[in-house]
Amino acid sequence: MSSEGPDDLGDEIARARATLAEREATKQKATKANDGSISAGAYALRYGAEFGASIFIGGLIGYWIDVFAGTKPWALLAFGAFGFAAGVRAMMRAYKELNAQALKQTQEPQAPEDGN
Repeated sequence: MSSEGPDDLGDEIARARATLAEREATKQKATKANDGSISAGAYALRYGAEFGASIFIGGLIGYWIDVFAGTKPWALLAFGAFGFAAGVRAMMRAYKELNAQALKQTQEPQAPEDGN
């Protein structure tokens, strides 16, 4: 037979509740830390992909124009430069979005003021 009485059972329940509360707190901290945040590597990949794709597409359009117009390599150079400018513009736009998101995360909500 078991020698556990009502006091032992109450202690066991209290320990189980404390363990559950600790697990929930740890889970909430992990969720809060990952909420809406993207790693630096993801941003670097995004910037690099946007920049590289802009230059590639600009160069491809320039090459296509050169082939059909017979103006090699002038359209390729011009549209490659346009692609570079578009890539810089896309990076600046993404950087502004990143700054706005970081500013939003750092600002703490303020309590409303009482009218009294």
